[in-house]
Amino acid sequence: MKRVLPYKMKTLFPLRYFRAGQVLLLLLLTAGPLQTARAGVVPVNILLSSNEVHENNVVGIVIGTFSADADAGPCTFSFATGQGDADNKYFSISGNKLKALIVFDYETRHTYSIRVKCTDTAGNTLEKAFQVEVIDVYEITNSIEATNIVTPNGDGKNDTWVILNMPPHSSNEVRIMDRSGRVVYYKKNYQNEWNGRLANGDLLAEGVYFYIIDFGAGLNPFKGTITLIRDKH
Repeated sequence: MKRVLPYKMKTLFPLRYFRAGQVLLLLLLTAGPLQTARAGVVPVNILLSSNEVHENNVVGIVIGTFSADADAGPCTFSFATGQGDADNKYFSISGNKLKALIVFDYETRHTYSIRVKCTDTAGNTLEKAFQVEVIDVYEITNSIEATNIVTPNGDGKNDTWVILNMPPHSSNEVRIMDRSGRVVYYKKNYQNEWNGRLANGDLLAEGVYFYIIDFGAGLNPFKGTITLIRDKH
């Protein structure tokens, strides 16, 4: 089959003067510039997946990830100077991840401002300011108190196990276990009602029991012991 080259190539360069590779190069040269899928699309927005960080955080924790609008091409992210950049120094950007450089304390301060720049592969830039919010975490270990003795004899004193200063907004889970580790009592959102009985109402034997109060949300659990004593008279 006779191969036909584009008109300009046919009239200027007889085919017999070229090898296959040279012909391909000439075809590419005469075809015009290649077009990229994202050519000319400039970023118009910068997005941050999350702008909240819990106080008492770990340094280096990822707060959120940056991205450009869907129509823009790949971007690199960095801090920018300008309006809203006052607190850039408290954060770092690694790739597209915003990280904490300090341990935040809600009671000291709970709002920070940063300014971020997106640079696409063509050198186009876009800047945007963000607010980072510090979330208050109830300081469990500084406030929780629990009685360590239960004497369920109906005299109105230590008849039930009482936990004081429970966080009003928490969703706690209480587990009480015997010495073998068997859970003898479990309750969500405990209301100070345990009186030394199993869930089915059976009496538990006197002795020492262990408890764990789990407050969730990454908070450390509160632990301790309870001594159960029954009045034999």
